Amino acid sequence: MAEMQGLMERLERAVGRLELLSAGSHRPPGDCGEINGVNGGVAPSVEAFDKLMNSMVAEFLKKSRILAGDVETHEYQEDRNDLVISETALRQVAYIFKCGKSTLQIKGKINSIIIDNCKKFGLVFDNVVGIVEVINSKDIQMQVMGKVPTISINKTEGCHIYLSEDALDCEIVSAKSSEMNILIPQDGDYREFPVPEQFKTAWDGAKLITEPTEIMVSERPPKPLT
Repeated sequence: MAEMQGLMERLERAVGRLELLSAGSHRPPGDCGEINGVNGGVAPSVEAFDKLMNSMVAEFLKKSRILAGDVETHEYQEDRNDLVISETALRQVAYIFKCGKSTLQIKGKINSIIIDNCKKFGLVFDNVVGIVEVINSKDIQMQVMGKVPTISINKTEGCHIYLSEDALDCEIVSAKSSEMNILIPQDGDYREFPVPEQFKTAWDGAKLITEPTEIMVSERPPKPLT
């Protein structure tokens, strides 16, 4: 919480500086009149200020998202296969950041899970009432033991998701990602189904029709984590 308070103070100081710049120039913020014969230019000092504000606001949003509730965090874990979150609650969020060559097990039922900037990371969880998000990661393996309504994959290379019988109605939302596979339990084993990465679009005379292209299914899917 001290980190959040310091960030709030920096934002307040930055806003105060903008107000002083505006009062001193008697112009709208960022307007420095005519520059090289062009009206409405932006002063270099204001451009620098905007960049400063953008970085702080982005940092604030990230920190507030992580700290605004009952959050369990795992950061910078390497070569760990014994990570376990055993005491969970419905309002709890698990945030996993920059972990590599590790596996985490989450028991019970929690609100949501975020995997951010991880590589060669495995996740096993029981139940999620909200969403599981995978962002900016590579080579992720995930196993659902219970239920989850939505899994989101964004800017990720390689993501294998093992669904349980109870999670077959899960929605998979993906963007800017590749090598995604969903593994469905069938006859005591898993069958692998690739998530389309390529699409073909054609004009039918009235509108654009977009369809996924066919992708070959692997004959030997990877083994589940448990």
